[in-house]
Amino acid sequence: MRKNKKNEIVTATVHLMARQGVNGTSVRQIATAAGVTEGALYRHFKGKDDLCQQAYFTIVADMASTKEMIALSTASVAEKVREWVRVSYDYYDQFPDAFSYVFFTEHAFPQSWQEITTRQSRIFTRIIAQMQPTHSELALSHFSGVLLNVPRLINEGSLPRPALQYTDEVTRAIYRVFDLVEPTTVTPRISVAS
Repeated sequence: MRKNKKNEIVTATVHLMARQGVNGTSVRQIATAAGVTEGALYRHFKGKDDLCQQAYFTIVADMASTKEMIALSTASVAEKVREWVRVSYDYYDQFPDAFSYVFFTEHAFPQSWQEITTRQSRIFTRIIAQMQPTHSELALSHFSGVLLNVPRLINEGSLPRPALQYTDEVTRAIYRVFDLVEPTTVTPRISVAS
């Protein structure tokens, strides 16, 4: 099977599972959507669990690499927060199924895979640590709740696309939650690929 067919299988998996959930999607549906036989799918993936995991890991690795650059930058915490929101919403606008698959689809990955499933949280926790919150887990929860509600509401049809248009409003809400001072001047984007 050509590599692009393998990518088509992953794309079909993400698309279907973002809409129907993991349990609501069968291998037969994935194969049909990808234009391959079930046998061809099994030649490259051990099964549905393997396919789900590989798709998830690929998406998270892509998102996390950009966010790692944000965390490592010399920008202020407020600028890092804004860039994190911007990059997240830009990714959602470009790849809504992939974003939804990672953040809104229930997964049953084993505990041993926590390194990848918590990667973005751990990166942002380093930024949160610069704010010196009393409870960093609670701070992460507040941040995630504010950030993820825009894509969720877009998925539900309550907010119009694109998500990127909400970057400044959501960033200001996060600044209020964390008692951050909004920069008085707009600085150029942190140097990350989006």
